[in-house]
Amino acid sequence: MDFALIIDDSGMAALDVDQQAGSIINNIYLSLTVERGSFFANPEFGSRLHLLKRAKNTVRTEMLAREYCLEALQWLLDNGRATSIEVFTERDRAVDLNRLKLLVEATQADGRVVSFEKFVEVV
Repeated sequence: MDFALIIDDSGMAALDVDQQAGSIINNIYLSLTVERGSFFANPEFGSRLHLLKRAKNTVRTEMLAREYCLEALQWLLDNGRATSIEVFTERDRAVDLNRLKLLVEATQADGRVVSFEKFVEVV
């Protein structure tokens, strides 16, 4: 038994108990939402996505967001929790000029594919 984060459509998370604890979605969520350097037990944990809050919604910002995601999730590959991780970015300018959409698709060690979607607010 392990704890699980249940993420609703708005991106808010609630803590629940996961009887199987086989998914890495919690690891992905925490890796992308915790600011890198803010976790006392491991300063290398987390992402640098928070640095993009004041960045313009450009192709360069889109490339940086992808790089920051891959950097934050690299530990899942190193520890064998995931066999592959793909990050797709989209400048979602049709809905909101200041929104960058990130989609993470990870293949777990057991072969299951999990998806996680996150929006980053940029200028």
